Amino acid sequence: MNYKLTKRHYDALYKLREECDYEDSRSDGEVIFVLRNKLSPGIGDKTLSDLEGLGMIEAGINKWFGSLGYRITEPGRREFKAKPQKSIKPKVKHTLRPLSSRLGSPKGRFDR
Repeated sequence: MNYKLTKRHYDALYKLREECDYEDSRSDGEVIFVLRNKLSPGIGDKTLSDLEGLGMIEAGINKWFGSLGYRITEPGRREFKAKPQKSIKPKVKHTLRPLSSRLGSPKGRFDR
């Protein structure tokens, strides 16, 4: 593939995969297109049109509402599985130490 997918593309594929799997489990294997409003607000029309142009998602009419919906395709699922993983660096644990007192050393009742 000559086109490099961005984080927004991967987020859209992830969300669409989740919704498609959920709808498929409810509809006994019938193909249901996920409505646009079920996708998160961060997924815009440009991202969806890019993914549709690459063949990773397909558009169609939702059976129940009669409006435009989307489904993830097999190339989209394969691309999502082949997503490059980030190398995870171990977090540095900072050690806490008490601050020096601005009031001086504490005195007990016998130190008078």
